[in-house]
Amino acid sequence: MTRSPPIDPYYVQENDNLDEMAATLKPALEFTDEDLARLSPEAKNLFSGRRHLGLGWLDRYEIVVEITSSPGGCACGVAKGQKIVFDMRHKVKPELSDAPLCVHLMSSVLSIFYMTFDRAAEGLNPLTCIWRYVECPMTGDDLGQSKARAEVHIRDAKTHEPVTARILAQREGAE
Repeated sequence: MTRSPPIDPYYVQENDNLDEMAATLKPALEFTDEDLARLSPEAKNLFSGRRHLGLGWLDRYEIVVEITSSPGGCACGVAKGQKIVFDMRHKVKPELSDAPLCVHLMSSVLSIFYMTFDRAAEGLNPLTCIWRYVECPMTGDDLGQSKARAEVHIRDAKTHEPVTARILAQREGAE
């Protein structure tokens, strides 16, 4: 009896039907076996990345937006040192946030969430160095000199320690 080669956890194979994940995916997505079989290679690749990070990675991390400057006094009231904390499902965690909710500043964080899912699907740290800073898109009369700016980082949801590793390890027992 010949054994099939192991499935590469980072890239979906043509014959990869995500069998070991079906029990979790089908009820979560309300899919049948046929629905899973019809998934595009791109969708399968996104789900296959969870083999490395585990199914619970969304609960293990948070995105923190910390205000680094607001020299002109933001009209929304954000000030240096304040922060907005998001879970990985894009929800603000009010119990961990102390900045006023500025829709202008928060809008620039959306692109970071899109990138996090792409990178996490590859088993990489979802927040790369190119996404570490955001600024309010409201430029005002001074052409943006006084707008709020913020540093963004990903952190462990339990310990609140920043996550800086390039490749995220799957936690033992994580689902």
